[in-house]
Amino acid sequence: MAKVQVLRITAKRAGRRRAGIDHPAAPVDHLADAFTAEQIAQLKADDQLVVQEVEVDVPDEKPAPAGKGGKAAG
Repeated sequence: MAKVQVLRITAKRAGRRRAGIDHPAAPVDHLADAFTAEQIAQLKADDQLVVQEVEVDVPDEKPAPAGKGGKAAG
């Protein structure tokens, strides 16, 4: 498994918009590199958002076996 840095963002009230995204009241993980340094600073400075920097496990992708999921013969 690989580890990926994410920002876990939770709005104190649903519908908060910051960095071009509507943030719900439930936590949502966003890849940290999806934001600029300026956007991350804005997100962290917003007192209506809870922003946590966390590492999450991501399963390693394995290629599909030959003949599976490919084009149909014909």
